[in-house]
Amino acid sequence: MDKFFSNIHSDRRGVPEHSDSTSELECKECGLDPVCAVLDYAEESSGIPEGILLRRLPVRRGETLFCQGDRFHSIYAVKSGSFKTLMLHPGRVNQVIGFHFPGELIGVEALSLNSYSCSARALQQSSVCELSIARLPESGKPAAVLYASIIKLLGREVTFNHQLIASLVHQSAEQRLCGFLLSLSKRLTQRGFSGREFTLTMSRTDIGSYLGLASETVSRVLTRLNRSGAIRLRRKRILVLDRIALQEMVSGKD
Repeated sequence: MDKFFSNIHSDRRGVPEHSDSTSELECKECGLDPVCAVLDYAEESSGIPEGILLRRLPVRRGETLFCQGDRFHSIYAVKSGSFKTLMLHPGRVNQVIGFHFPGELIGVEALSLNSYSCSARALQQSSVCELSIARLPESGKPAAVLYASIIKLLGREVTFNHQLIASLVHQSAEQRLCGFLLSLSKRLTQRGFSGREFTLTMSRTDIGSYLGLASETVSRVLTRLNRSGAIRLRRKRILVLDRIALQEMVSGKD
């Protein structure tokens, strides 16, 4: 089994591929890049005041970037690792509303709210880049250029969220989970990671919370997909063997 997993080749021929989400993402592949490029990536020679763009900040597993209700101050980009965002409901079970992987942004929705509407927590040892929105005027860059870069950043984020929602709006448990696996595969591929073999860094309970399913249902459907030959499952490691079969399950084809 280990040899089988380790010998899988990239499904993006000719394109350099990161080994997994623990690898550090290149800046050009990151959702924050439109603004970072304007700031010259806060290199020493850029003249950008310290603290506007903080790069490669380590985040321990279980550590929180920000909490629901905190005053908005920064947008974060995942550099390596993965995160979950969740809504906290006093007296009730917390609701997972998203998972975030290298190159993806966290906290963007708070731009219009002035406070964070959810909490963000690391699923594994990770790193982020932090952009202080309030301090952007201190960069010395023309306001029009800064605003244009933020609009470009937001445009990418809106497109990404629309695609993500469209891929997960299905009725049955099997359709939702197949859609989730295909969405995750596509997101990783777009950032230069393997979309064929990857690790589910989140728990079955978190997946269930996100998809509106019981954790037992998630485990049962994953086991069924494994037996069908559509995927190969070993603990948290997923190998997509038959993408077409997953797509047909999502569309409801027999």
